[in-house]
Parts: sequence; C-alpha cells; structure tokens
Amino acid sequence: MKGYKIIGDKGLFDDLRGQETNDTSDDQKPRVWRLLMERGGWIYLFPALNSDAQPSQRPSILAIQASQQGEQQLILSPNYTKKRSP
Repeated sequence: MKGYKIIGDKGLFDDLRGQETNDTSDDQKPRVWRLLMERGGWIYLFPALNSDAQPSQRPSILAIQASQQGEQQLILSPNYTKKRSP
C-alpha cells in the first residue's frame, strides 16, 4: 500500500481490500462485481448480492477513476465501520 492516502473510513477500505476480483469458487458466497455505470471519467462498480439478501440490504459502491494507473478510488457506502476497541 505504499503511496496510498486514505481519507474517510479506513475500515471500509480494509474490508474491500483483497476482494478486487470475481471469485465464484464458493457457491454459497460468490463474489461478482457488476458495472453500475460509467460517467465523467469514473467507473462505478458494486458487488452483486446473494440470492438470500434482504430487500433492504444495500451494497457499497466503488467509484474508480478511469485512468491508466487507477490512482483514485471512492467508496460510497450506506454503512460505516464501528470503532474497534483496543
């Protein structure tokens, strides 16, 4: 993570890190990213919900700047991480 700077909820970032690719090896909890839209030089992605997801469940949305390096990423989420006790 050298050279990265984070503003906002580091817990959300940590929760999503390492899950950047689709993974369908576990039939019970497959991870598949879906394209929501592409607009203004940004690509908006969200993880598909499982078939047993509640109707009120809302996934986080990743907004990634469309560039060669992909140096900017924005996490839009209805949730935030709770402060972890030391």
